[in-house]
Amino acid sequence: MLFSKEFLTEIANEKTLTDKQRDVFVLLFGEDKNKVQIANKLGTTETVISTRLTEIYKKFGINDPGPVKERQLRRYVENWQKRQPPSSLSDQPAESKKNDIDALVQQVRSRLHDDIQRLHGTMPLWGVDGWVRLGDLFVDVNILEKLSSSRKSEFHDLCQDFSNNPSYRSLDRIGLGREQERVSGLEVVAKNTNLMVVGKPGSGKTTYLQRVVTQCNAGKLQAQRIPVLIRLRDFVKDGREVAYALKPYLEKCWHLSDAESLIKQGRVLVLLDGLDEVTGEDGKNITNEIKKFARDYPQVQVIVTCRTQSQESRFERFDYVEVADFNEGQVRSFSEHWFKAVIGDELVGLTKAQEFLEQLFREENKSIRELAITPILLSLTCAVFHETGKFYSKRSKLYEEGLELLLEQWDKSREIERDEIYRDLSVERKLELLSYLAVKKFEQTQYVLFEQTEIEEYIAEFLGIGERDSRAVLRAMEAQHGLLIERAQKVWSFSHLTFQEYLVAKYVVDNRATQEEVFQQLEVYITKSQGREVFLLTLQLLDNADNFLQAMKCKIDSLLAKDSQLQQFLNWVNEKSQSVSHLYKTVAIRAFYYAIAYDSPGYFFQINRDQMTSNSVFDLDLALVTALFFAEALTSNQNIINAFRGNFDKTRTLAIKLGFTPGFQVGGTNRDDHENLLAKGISDSLNRACIHAANFKPQLEKPLKELLEDLHKFDIVPDLLNFLETESKIDARREWWRDEGKAWTDQLRELIVKHQNVGHNWGFNPEQKELLECYCDANKLLIDCLNSSCGVSNEVREAIENTLLLPIAEIEKRQREKTD
Repeated sequence: MLFSKEFLTEIANEKTLTDKQRDVFVLLFGEDKNKVQIANKLGTTETVISTRLTEIYKKFGINDPGPVKERQLRRYVENWQKRQPPSSLSDQPAESKKNDIDALVQQVRSRLHDDIQRLHGTMPLWGVDGWVRLGDLFVDVNILEKLSSSRKSEFHDLCQDFSNNPSYRSLDRIGLGREQERVSGLEVVAKNTNLMVVGKPGSGKTTYLQRVVTQCNAGKLQAQRIPVLIRLRDFVKDGREVAYALKPYLEKCWHLSDAESLIKQGRVLVLLDGLDEVTGEDGKNITNEIKKFARDYPQVQVIVTCRTQSQESRFERFDYVEVADFNEGQVRSFSEHWFKAVIGDELVGLTKAQEFLEQLFREENKSIRELAITPILLSLTCAVFHETGKFYSKRSKLYEEGLELLLEQWDKSREIERDEIYRDLSVERKLELLSYLAVKKFEQTQYVLFEQTEIEEYIAEFLGIGERDSRAVLRAMEAQHGLLIERAQKVWSFSHLTFQEYLVAKYVVDNRATQEEVFQQLEVYITKSQGREVFLLTLQLLDNADNFLQAMKCKIDSLLAKDSQLQQFLNWVNEKSQSVSHLYKTVAIRAFYYAIAYDSPGYFFQINRDQMTSNSVFDLDLALVTALFFAEALTSNQNIINAFRGNFDKTRTLAIKLGFTPGFQVGGTNRDDHENLLAKGISDSLNRACIHAANFKPQLEKPLKELLEDLHKFDIVPDLLNFLETESKIDARREWWRDEGKAWTDQLRELIVKHQNVGHNWGFNPEQKELLECYCDANKLLIDCLNSSCGVSNEVREAIENTLLLPIAEIEKRQREKTD
């Protein structure tokens, strides 16, 4: 036990020690230094110190030989302290007392410095064996100063927000309207308030406290305080002898006889990690003692970490904040740190990190990217890439390992034991429960958010327990692995939509005997956006997906089977694609003509002049259809924003997925001054068409030029560089389109139908348009499935691709020919 300098000085004065004797006395019992250390400190020899100690013992009446003298003197000092009031500083002048406190703080900080750095200056590197310096890997966490689970939001409003949010897969944005402002973790500490820092498992709470304690230890943060970081799972044992009271525990750790003056003046920074990791009676006692300590010493800054909302009662006078998921900048920074730390060579590590990030931010890895937004899951993703040089070909394997990590390995690696109510379930049973919850929600139109009563009913139903136990299980699931979290008060969801989708796929595969039965369970989602990832993950979980994919193809073909007009449309698509000479797969050309015929090209292809000749046949048809679309928009006096509400940009991706990559790319149009832009678009498109027609369709060139000359003759095509056109000229153009535009447009349609067999007025009603869009989306999903890492035979793949976008009659004809 150490004693304060002021207390020892008081005794020294009482015993009339000389200044030199007093210095030795204070260093011996105030800083726990031995004779060699004291000699070095005072710049003298060990012999001189021994002589002074002998003189000190005599003044205290201690004359026994040998080492017992020091123990007797310590006992004397301890007895002296017991006779003194708690603080002998109370009668000193304020300035003198402050100076003594400052000196004591620096003494303790100096004595603890190396231990703090040794204990908290390194961190484990998940995914590989070993530890690294904290500074080599740490990325400053961001803090949300308002808990998502404390938001009071109507369930219906949150559902609407999810449906309307273009970034709907980012569940943390649900109900926020706009993303919450993030604050640096160290900036929050500087506000000098008590904090309850909550966050999902593996979100970086422990590392955050390590950063705070080492920064304080280095004098870069709260340098006027003594920092202490207590891992509460260790405190269960270490703090038992002091009944979990923090003041005597700190005195014991610091070897101080009385730390009252330090603590009372707030010269301590107390960091308590993992409140959720202490359970039962010990957990309740520790919680109560923390609250008592915060009440008794309001000047002390206390920071506690806990998994999201797992504490049973709130802490008064604590600000509740939340560790935010990584943003893109943090993901990039953490990844660079991770690879440099693992590889041990900065240049090689950065190169590997750039390879990793380039792949991570590809569109096809969006689901992985959405998962890797916490340190633990990003570390897992980095480790997989480091080992294999790529991501798993089957993303389902990464999700499986992520779930195993959160359900079992994370707590096991930290030697944490949880409450009995949920702990007794095996990992397999926990996965079954999570899968059941995922499916029950996925079957609904609003497939993400649970009301609390709803999810409690599902848990009770699956486990065969009562409502009270169900609620306890829900809280345990949130606290222990964070796969279910409270988004707002009594509104829940899975922490990651990716995990929910994987669990749905796993449940369907595990609970259906045949592939046909698996597909029947999912077929209702074939035209819904929510089903895409589930289909892809289901295929990865099947050993061979031939039967599933064949059933999927039959279902897609049946979508348009009963509508004769739509079958006629598909027949035209097939005939038109066969009439064109090209180097692409026929199915890719079918997809191109399906796109430009069914869906108004609100976004048009822009020609690459270097490749114009080789692709002129496609660009001719596209230019003609585009000109026709623009003309119809003008004659019907449509606002360009309405006219451009087609899904052409979305539809044309089907052609690209099937290998159609011409030398022209999609380009957006400016939506300002729509009438002038539409007229200019018509002129540009027809000029392109005339160039192509001159090369290989001379009979079309002349009538096209005549139509184009009509526009210029009547000054219909504006000069977009001239912003000072008179109002009368604009009115004249408008009048021409109203009076002459329809006849001109009909003439254009008749011409391109006759010569190119495009531009037909199909006259689809709204229901047919919706069916065509669903049919297109389903075919894109089917192609994505074929191109995924699923097990499919070449024979089945070829049969599916060759019959895509064909009318039922043609499909049946080809099947008969194959059989014959």
